[in-house]
Amino acid sequence: MPCTTLLVGKNASYDGSTMIARDDDSGHGRYDPKRLVAVRPEDQPRHYRSVLSHVEIELPDNPCAYLIAPNALRNRGILAEAGVSVRNVAMSATETIAVNERVLGADPMVVLHTIPVRGGSVVVGAANGDGVNTGRDSIADTGADANAKPSVAAFWASVGEPKPYDSDVADDIANCGLDAYLNRNSDGSRSAASASSASGVASATDARNAVTGSSAASAGKTTAGSLATSSAANFAASASSSANVVSATGASTADVRREVPGGIGEEDLITLVLPYVSTAREGVIRLGSLLERYGTYESNGVSISDADEVWYVETIGGHHWIARRVPDDCYAAIPNQLGLDHFDLDEALDESLGDKRDYLCSADLREFIMSNHLDRSMDTTPEHFKHLNPRKIFGTATAKDHIYNTPRAWYMQRCLNPSDDWDSPNARYTPISDDIPWCRVPETKVSVEDMDNVLSSHYEDTPYDPYGRLGTPETRHRYRPIGISRTGHLAIMQIRGYEPETFRSVMWLAFGSQPTTCVAPFYTNVGRTPAYLRETTGEVSTSTLYWTSRLIAVIADAHFDANSNAIEAFREDIASHGHAFVAEADAKLDKTSGVDEARRIMEVANQRMSDYLEARNQQLLGKVLFTSSDLMNNAFALSDRPQ
Repeated sequence: MPCTTLLVGKNASYDGSTMIARDDDSGHGRYDPKRLVAVRPEDQPRHYRSVLSHVEIELPDNPCAYLIAPNALRNRGILAEAGVSVRNVAMSATETIAVNERVLGADPMVVLHTIPVRGGSVVVGAANGDGVNTGRDSIADTGADANAKPSVAAFWASVGEPKPYDSDVADDIANCGLDAYLNRNSDGSRSAASASSASGVASATDARNAVTGSSAASAGKTTAGSLATSSAANFAASASSSANVVSATGASTADVRREVPGGIGEEDLITLVLPYVSTAREGVIRLGSLLERYGTYESNGVSISDADEVWYVETIGGHHWIARRVPDDCYAAIPNQLGLDHFDLDEALDESLGDKRDYLCSADLREFIMSNHLDRSMDTTPEHFKHLNPRKIFGTATAKDHIYNTPRAWYMQRCLNPSDDWDSPNARYTPISDDIPWCRVPETKVSVEDMDNVLSSHYEDTPYDPYGRLGTPETRHRYRPIGISRTGHLAIMQIRGYEPETFRSVMWLAFGSQPTTCVAPFYTNVGRTPAYLRETTGEVSTSTLYWTSRLIAVIADAHFDANSNAIEAFREDIASHGHAFVAEADAKLDKTSGVDEARRIMEVANQRMSDYLEARNQQLLGKVLFTSSDLMNNAFALSDRPQ
């Protein structure tokens, strides 16, 4: 996702908590409705199949409950995006990043593609998935459960089925293969409705089995070791990704292509990691293992935290990864760009250090860097590996970065270290600097409101503010703002180490474009969520938080100055009441010993916050509607009689 991330270590926060936050922004021309749902252990899939890449993974049988803020529509899978588990581990996935061409040449992405087959066998000389996932049983995480509920169907059954966003969604679902999971009969066969909804497009599995008479297992298995080394086969296989799967009906066997699944990506990561780990460090290790085993089809940054540590993981090509722990007294400001600028490779690879390591990575990363000539540093001493700059080794620095990425990092640090020189001709960093630090010690300790303000910002008090009066029309639209129209949600996940484990975690959440809304707190260790946040569908309605926030943003945007007082009052109102409501609920929870009673108190507190938020949103909607109505282009001040 084209998002913005802000991470805060426990000694850099106002109350000693760890906080990770991200604006979840959709791509240009798309808006992804969001919801807040609680996932029970019994609703977690045991056999997982990705909608986008079709990779299939057997999951452990010991998941814990967790709260997520996923996409409301089902056409691109679960896409959990932000989550906190009952074990007080938080995860935000993902911050889309980019790696350079040398990395991609050495370790290509693992993309969904097809390869030709003849007579039930792979064509000799074709890339047969060596180095990529080759079948639904390519590598299992644990023993398979043949009777496990299909993953996406189980998820939607547990949290409720949303209605389509528009008429094209049904075709999207058919094309991505999701209909096969949502429209199966009890015996596993496809229903008539499912068959017709596919519009004549056979699934890869159907086409493969019809011709070869074999299961996906005939594709063979790939070892974890080959995943990281067979880059040439990966590259060749990826080149055939545009080919179609041809039905056996009316076609010769020479025309049939077998589907080769892709790797894991944003759609999958929280579902595959969060319910199975007890600490952030465990989350990093599990995620790294999955990346090495299955690969990925995209470059991503992933944030994982617990009460003590905040970690950031960056994927490197198809199978490699690096991770760094955010120093306790620092924050990290991250746009859509590979950001880590300091990495101690010796420490990361020294397993004797155990949990004392602040850096982790793929086991073969040193060999990967050296054998592919990725390190361009002039320092050739052995000590150099203690001070690697991953941004220069793996990342990009393009003209697009100077429009889309570096200005956001510059402005985030401008907000949190305001006394630095940011504007003079001698300023150390400018909006197009490629060396803006990944992390820094803040000038003052960071609060929830600081994070909300930063991740809602649009270059205020600079010539680059699209709502401002400084600069020129060109400068006001020169750089991509942080608070953008396409934001689906802002989730700030706060793990309060000073509170008991039962009510330690709070998710501060807002839906829609952030400059016109405000985050509100919700306890995460709950069995159900308020309908105002949960029942988002594809239909525009003021009965849900997402659509109400979207409407307010669109109406207020054209007359932002005129509506700014009402918006500012709303933000102050929601934030102050949010803190008060949490303090009151914490006081009640301190006197409670039972988990069930504590969960009931948290659910009541969440509902109270939701009700207050709904009432104030309706008031704000009325205010911006009235103000903007008076400023319409067809407004006319004279009426037929004095009013």
